[in-house]
Formats: sequence, C-alpha cells, structure tokens
Amino acid sequence: MAAAHLVLFDIDGTLLRTEGVGVAAMLRAFTALHGERGFSFEGVEIAGALDGLLFRRMMETHGLPHHDEDHARFRATYHAELDRSLTPDRIRQMPGAAALAATLAEKGAAVGLLTGNYEETAQVKIRAAGYDIRLFPFGAFGADGPSRRHLTPVAIARATSHHGRAFDAARVTIIGDTPLDVDCAKAHGCRAIGVATGPYSAAQLRDAGADLAVDSLADTPGILEWILAP
Repeated sequence: MAAAHLVLFDIDGTLLRTEGVGVAAMLRAFTALHGERGFSFEGVEIAGALDGLLFRRMMETHGLPHHDEDHARFRATYHAELDRSLTPDRIRQMPGAAALAATLAEKGAAVGLLTGNYEETAQVKIRAAGYDIRLFPFGAFGADGPSRRHLTPVAIARATSHHGRAFDAARVTIIGDTPLDVDCAKAHGCRAIGVATGPYSAAQLRDAGADLAVDSLADTPGILEWILAP
C-alpha cells in the first residue's frame, strides 16, 4: 500500500543543480562577514556534506569563532546571498525528479527531503528550480545533526508527526547522488536509490551499497514500481 511508503529526496545533484551558484553564495557570505581571507572549499569534499559542518570547517580553518551566534549570522547572510543570486536561469531540475516526486505523492506515499542544505536555503533552491514546495512538507536539514547519518531518524520522526503514523524503516527509501546518501539510508535499515546525476557514477553508488543505482530518475514508471513494490 503506497501510504506505508516514505521517500526522502536529497536536493543538490538529485532534484536539481545550481552549477556552483550555491557554493559561490556561501563563500561570499564568509567574505561579507569576515573580510577577504581567501575563503575557499579547495580540498574539501562538498558533495553530500552538511552546511552546518562546512561552516564549522571553514571557521576552524581560518581561526574564526563558530559559536551559535556566529552560525546564525552566517546562515542569515548566506540565505540573503543565495536568494539574491539564484535566479531560475541559473538552476536546473534533474531529469525525471519532478515527475517522480509528484507521482509518489499522488499515489499516497509520504514525500520529504533529507539534505545537507539549511532549511531556508533548501526552500530557495526548490522554488527557484520550479518545484512546488508543497511536494516536500517536511524533512531533515543541514543543521539538524552533526552528520548525515543523524538526519535519517530526524526526517522519519518529522514524517511521522506530519502524517500521524509510523513508518517501517524497510519501507523508507532515500534517494541521493553520493555514497553519503546511501550510507545514511543503510545505517538505519532503509533502502537507498543512488542516482548518477551528481559526481558519482551508477557503478560507484552500487558499490557503495545502493539497493538500486540508476543513471537518472527519468524512468519514472520503473523507479516508481520499484519503490512501491509490496
């Protein structure tokens, strides 16, 4: 029964791509707050990382304080920078993602987000890419835990609260484009779909443990059937 299924989507590389606009906005936020210090993510693995963790790493690298108030200022500045710069012509949906999310919802599955983005910047990206934000009424975000593994139970708890019912981990599917997306599913007994619209190939995602690895989400009927199988 479709209503028993919960599907959690990653954002960057899975639902959409900002082609560097998001990273550039984040770096501008650091510079706006702390001056020109040569802020860079060179040598830092961004794919699958949490925004909160990237903030801490950047501040520690430059010997800057990263208390809660510093984090709050950064989040607000980054949000403003992204909202200003992320126009619809600088973002694109990934093939099949919108159709898959919408069809899952139509068939009664619970649909939400599990992403390294902050909640407010996640919403900026979703809207700019032309998605109906109502498709994703809950989720877990980049300040909800110290690692991506910590986000999975947060997202499931919020789905339970939103829908008023519990979800069996075996019927929770996490869709993402990195091994970290796969890991955060498998660590909690959930299923993982790896999609090669980000930096990793389908073979790499399969090797990372994805239950299903696809080149894209364009085969909506086939992926839908796999997710909703009894």
